[in-house]
This record gives sequence, C-alpha cells and structure tokens, in this order.
Amino acid sequence: MRVLSIVRLVVTIAVVASAATLAVAPPAAGQQGGGLRPSLEVQIVADGLTIPWDLAYTPDGVLLVTERPGRLQAVFADGSKSQVLADLGDLFVAGESGLMGLVLHPDFATNRRFYTCQAHTGPEVQVIGWTIDANYGSATRIADPLVGGLPLGFGRHAGCRVRFGADGQLWVGTGDAAQSANPQSLSSLGGKVLRVDPDTGEGVSGNPFFASDNANARRIYSYGHRNVQGLALRPGTTEMWTVEHGPSRDDEINRIVAGGNYGWDPGPGYNERVPMTDVSKFPNAIEAQFSTGSPTLAMAGGYFVRGRGWGPWKGSLAVASLKNETLRFFRFNKAGDFVSSDIGTELTRVYGRLRTPMAGPNGTLYVTTATGNNDKILKLTPTGRPIGAVDRFSKRRGRVRVQGWAIDPNRTKAAKVRVRIDGEVVKSRRAKKVRSDVAAANPLYGSRHGYSFWVNAPKGRHEVCVDVLDTGPLNGAPVQLDCKSIRVR
Repeated sequence: MRVLSIVRLVVTIAVVASAATLAVAPPAAGQQGGGLRPSLEVQIVADGLTIPWDLAYTPDGVLLVTERPGRLQAVFADGSKSQVLADLGDLFVAGESGLMGLVLHPDFATNRRFYTCQAHTGPEVQVIGWTIDANYGSATRIADPLVGGLPLGFGRHAGCRVRFGADGQLWVGTGDAAQSANPQSLSSLGGKVLRVDPDTGEGVSGNPFFASDNANARRIYSYGHRNVQGLALRPGTTEMWTVEHGPSRDDEINRIVAGGNYGWDPGPGYNERVPMTDVSKFPNAIEAQFSTGSPTLAMAGGYFVRGRGWGPWKGSLAVASLKNETLRFFRFNKAGDFVSSDIGTELTRVYGRLRTPMAGPNGTLYVTTATGNNDKILKLTPTGRPIGAVDRFSKRRGRVRVQGWAIDPNRTKAAKVRVRIDGEVVKSRRAKKVRSDVAAANPLYGSRHGYSFWVNAPKGRHEVCVDVLDTGPLNGAPVQLDCKSIRVR
C-alpha cells in the first residue's frame, strides 16, 4: 500500500506540472518487480543417464560424470557422451551407495588427476585417486584407495561428497552408515567431514585432532554429522559448508569449523527421533546456519553460485533437493547468518528429483537429476528481461529530459539506460538515483534505480525513446521502456 500511495502521488504531481512537461504515469507497484529475480534458461545437455551423482567441468570443456550404478561418463561439447573405461569391478552398489562423489585435482589441466568417492565390496566407502587420458577414453587408478575404511552397512547413509578447499587439501563428507556410534566417535570416519592430503590421504597439519595417535582422528575436521550430501567452498573465504540429510525433520546447511561437534547422536539403537543437532546432550554443539524444520526437502548437493548474471543470487548457495524436486538459492550474510531463500521455479517438479549443482563456464550452472530413469544433466543460464518505466518526458529550448527507473534482473548494480532520438543513440548512462518506491518493491536490488538526464535535440518534431540494456549472459536485445513524439523549439 505504501508503494501504491507513492505511485499515486507521482501521478498527481505529473498532472499539475507545467504544460512543458509531458507526464507518463509510472506502472502500478505490481509491475515494479514484486517477485523480480533472474530467470533460468534450462537446456538439457545429456540424457539417458542413471542417477548421475556428481560431475565436474574440465578445462577441456568436457563434463565428467559419475553414475551411481557404476559408470563414468564423459559428455562432450557437442552433446555426445562416451563411457570412460575404468576398473570398477570392486564397486558395491546397494541402497544409496555406489559410484558417487567426483572432483578434479586443482592441477587437472597438467596432471589429469581426479578423485572419486565410492562404495567398495568390503562393504566400506573409499576415496580413490585416478588419472584420465587426453581423449577421455580410459581412467587409471593411482591411489587405491587414497582413503579407505569409511563405514558402510547395507548402503544407507554413505555420504561421499568430495571437494577441494581453498587450502588445496581434499575435503570429504561422510555418512554415519546408519550406525549410532559412528558420528560421535573420533576413531570412526563415519558422520564426519575429513580434510586430507590429496597425495597421501593422511590428515594434515591444522586439523583439530592432528596430534592424535589414531590415524582416523588425524583426518577428522568436524564430527557429529548424519549424512553429508553436499560440500561447498564459499567464494572469497576458506569456509567449507555442508548440506546434510535430516531424519523426519531438519535437513541442515552447516558452516564447518575445526573440531566442531554438529550434535547428531542417535544411540542407543538407531533412534531417528532425536534432534539433528542435540544441544541438550551437547550444549556446545554447533547449530545449523539453516534448518528446514518439518517436513524435510531431502537436500542433496550444494554450490555457491558465482559469475555474471546471477543478480541478487550471486554468492548464494544453490541446493538441489530430491524429495522436494526443487533448486533453491539460500542467501547468507558475511557472518554466515541466513537471510532469505528463493526457488528456481523453472525446475520445480519438472525434471523430478534433483541431486547435484555444479559450476559450468561463464557463470552457468549444471544440475543433475536423480529419478533413476532417463536422468539428465541440465545447464542453467541466468537471464531475465530488464524492466522499468519512463515517468516523464520534459522539454526546454533545444533539450529533452527523460526521468524514470530501470532494473536489470541480472545485476544488483545500477542498470544502464540509453536515449535514442529518431533511432540514433544520443546518450547512455547508469540509472543511479535513489528510488525508494521501486526499492521497496524490489528489496534485493538496492535503491539506485532512478535516472534523470537531459539530451540535446534539434528543432522540430522527433521520436524520443528510452531503452534499458540487457547485461545478462545471453546478451539479449535492449528493452524499450517508452517512446514519445516531442516537438522541440
């Protein structure tokens, strides 16, 4: 109502303005964004897959993909895919387990190394190091295993996400194997976040239990986890964040701190009615940065989006969910406190269960589906047509003035506006003036959306047009906000 009142006030002022002013009423508040956000262009880049669990975009422009039943696939730029020959004869496929996590070595371009996290016929979970040939035809084990002995019962709660940190060390998210003693035990690798040397698999200096006589404890960075499904490094920081499955309630997003106990302890037995973070049992347990409450979403992989075009979603944590079949963007402030979340509605219950978001080139995002039948890899490109209005045209002795507002949904900074006279661009400038009415309707975009400037015009009648430029990754055509035929004296 406040925004609508302001709009009415602007219209009233325009009506009583001087005759030299040609007033144009701004649009109603509902047209000033409301739910304005980047749109997502969705492209299917591969299909015919079976539960693609993790993926990585290589410097060669190839997508390397793990399929949980036991296939390693290479998806090429032309959309073709080829199975990579790899020794997976000892793979254990049952329940939630199989061939799962995947990450490239930071020096992949020169050493061709990558890592998988997978179930082994022990049964146990292992992290294995590989190299792959230049043509993506075959992969060879070089660390077999790099880390072994991660517990696994009947295939439930296998965890198995692997990512590199800003420190160049390999981080591993594990599950508790549905065994109640594992999460709180520092001799077990279950229900943990591990930080290990990517060459040796050993724990590294700076780990909180590095002085322990127990090799497993030396690998542990945090404990008290249930089933770590996502690991994500927050850009511009050294912070590793996790996405974790809850039981009947409380999927969690956690910021990981050294030695932190995240409070999962379902014993005796395996009691899934206890809190995900049990602060009554562990007063110093670290509570989640975000928790779903009930019901859960079955949140899986996560990735902090970066790059051009994400607008207010830039830097947010994109999280895929299985049961809820959504991709959500969670915003946290610098301190790590939850601010808000949005849903990429273009994917909601369209492609089924979603498992893993991962970076593509030029700020794009890849997402895998997990239906078990003709699964897909989706490429998401943020886009969205700019919006705005010309509030008024004015004229004064050889000059024309334009005033209004504009927003480009792909950026939170001021949008760029241009003026054309009889089709020729005569001025291009950022909209930098504070417009509290527009900001109130679009709070994620700040307040500087207004423009007001004069342009020179020769005598006579001219068509004056105002456009806002599209700066999204797809570089769409400028959006014309309004045109007016004006006689200049």
